[in-house]
Amino acid sequence: MAASALFSTVKSTFEREGWAFSEIDGREVVTCGFEAHHTRVTLHVQVFAQMGAVSVVSESSQTTSEPMQRDRLAELVLRVNHTLTVGAFELEWDSGRVMFRTTNLFATPEGDADIIAGLVHNTVGEMDRISPMESLIHQATGPELAGIDIAELMQRTDLLPDVPELPQHQA
Repeated sequence: MAASALFSTVKSTFEREGWAFSEIDGREVVTCGFEAHHTRVTLHVQVFAQMGAVSVVSESSQTTSEPMQRDRLAELVLRVNHTLTVGAFELEWDSGRVMFRTTNLFATPEGDADIIAGLVHNTVGEMDRISPMESLIHQATGPELAGIDIAELMQRTDLLPDVPELPQHQA
């Protein structure tokens, strides 16, 4: 079976960006990993050619079977999702694994390489952004875990990477 035009665009986008990837045999899916600021982000990109859709999903490497940790992760996912305009976090309940998913529908069969690259950047960035908060929840137990204020945790600027200031433009 020949690859769809949309899958060909996904692969050429990864090649253009210099991103190493592997294809999943028999499916229009690529997998890859990125070294982000806080963590290694593993993701897969799946093409649904008949719908003209590309879905990019990253998965946390951390899991938990501890009910209280899972509850706190669920609250974190819900609160973070409230702040998003593109994509959404999910919690795989049984494994306690956090995922981030973003999908785009394209009007043309070949899609748009810049939008695909943007979906990948967004997915890596969002998983990296939530990683330190997720880690704090995974490391906490008992009263410490119960005492984590998720809304307050989300406001911590010490968990964000330093971003250099852009030069101001003179008018």
